[in-house]
Amino acid sequence: MRPRQQRRWFSWLIATALILISACAPANAPPPPGNPSPPTEVSAPGTSPPTSTPAPVSPLAALFAVPTETPAPPQQEIVIESPAHGATVLSPFTLAGTVALTPMDKTLRYRITNALGDVIGDSTIDVEGFPGEVGVFSATVTYTMSLAGPVRIEVIAADGAAEQTAQIPALTVNLPQGVSLTINSVATKTRADIVPRKPNVRFPIDWNGWPRHLRLSFDEDQFAEAFDPRQRQILILPLQDYQTLFRGAEAESFAQAIQAFQALLAEQPAKLKQDPLLLPASDLSQAMRAQVRYLEFDGGNGVRFLTHLTQEIRPLTASSLIYTFQGLTHDGRYYIAAYFPVTTTALPATPAKITQAERDEFKRDYLAYVEGIAQKLDAQPESFTPSLVALDAMIASLQVGDNVLGTGPLPADAPIGQAIELLNIRSGPGTRFRIIGQLDAGERAELLARDAGAGWLRIRSESGVVGWVSRDYVDTAFDIRQLPIQP
Repeated sequence: MRPRQQRRWFSWLIATALILISACAPANAPPPPGNPSPPTEVSAPGTSPPTSTPAPVSPLAALFAVPTETPAPPQQEIVIESPAHGATVLSPFTLAGTVALTPMDKTLRYRITNALGDVIGDSTIDVEGFPGEVGVFSATVTYTMSLAGPVRIEVIAADGAAEQTAQIPALTVNLPQGVSLTINSVATKTRADIVPRKPNVRFPIDWNGWPRHLRLSFDEDQFAEAFDPRQRQILILPLQDYQTLFRGAEAESFAQAIQAFQALLAEQPAKLKQDPLLLPASDLSQAMRAQVRYLEFDGGNGVRFLTHLTQEIRPLTASSLIYTFQGLTHDGRYYIAAYFPVTTTALPATPAKITQAERDEFKRDYLAYVEGIAQKLDAQPESFTPSLVALDAMIASLQVGDNVLGTGPLPADAPIGQAIELLNIRSGPGTRFRIIGQLDAGERAELLARDAGAGWLRIRSESGVVGWVSRDYVDTAFDIRQLPIQP
């Protein structure tokens, strides 16, 4: 390269470097030495300062500028078409709608939440469509029966969600015996059975008998012959018939117990100072009481509380508790006793989960131990399953008719009789035959046959006993001459 070309190339290289240095210099850099700074403008008093003009950004600085904010990704658009807003939904129901962009895995998630904030349904829904294009979903979804009232239905994607409000209906059961109740969140169905009278024999406890009464049971629960308050059930007991089971001092003490219970319901003390009445009587003791509350139902009122019923002294666990309601109808005809096992997250799940400190307190002072348990349960009313709200709502919905035990007028065209008083059932038509059963006063029986003189009737009791009873103690509108004669 010639000397003149070298000088030109070197001058061009220096000029380029100066341009690059000037472009990358910060806007507020001090002026080079020898160049005076431009004069600073000062605003006159009472005037606004001049607006500063931002320094121009060089093309090279703009090229290397880093953005300060990241634009938000587009939100997925989900539309719930069924159920409609505010619709009543039974489990199961159809959940359907559209999604603007079908997810890559072609699934969404649904969540159903009740008015208490409990999630009662949560699973996935399949979407039909190609990923990235419009999709549709339609599925039969289920939820756990909850309290009647509003629920929130959500359909959720990774980048969007939609929700709808619907209603859970009241699951009310109307029984032929004239009893109705709402069983949301407690059971799915209810049935009523007549429990035959059991005579009182004062062994192994006082008041161990019971009158003929109505028992409401739930779902497919089965019962042994002996009464067990640790099984869920509602008993409707005729109080006058209950009183007739007892004699002498026992009848007097039973009457006093009922009077004390009536006084309790009238006063409604916040804390129960002694064991409240539990009927029918059992050989289980009340170890503690918590969550005491007074409830009203149609035509009556009573008290509910949590207790631990046991024959042994042992530490309590999550499944040790019984929800019980004891009440009376306002007319005094029926005593209502309800029993439902509940679990709680406030106590150890199993005996192995009980801490050493709890075991030590249990051994040192049992009364202080159960009082501490009661205080812990009182402080955590939302820790129970079924919820106390659901059980209280069921009790409050109870309606008891006037003829729950079938003691109304007898139909004239049906071969049915009703015992006028406590009546022996015998193996044959006469008092010389052995007694094989009894009919309670007011209890009905099917009329099967008669003897030649129509003085004795062959019957089948509601408990299934077939035998003979005296015609003089049976009330019937049926013409017994139409019954077949059986020697």
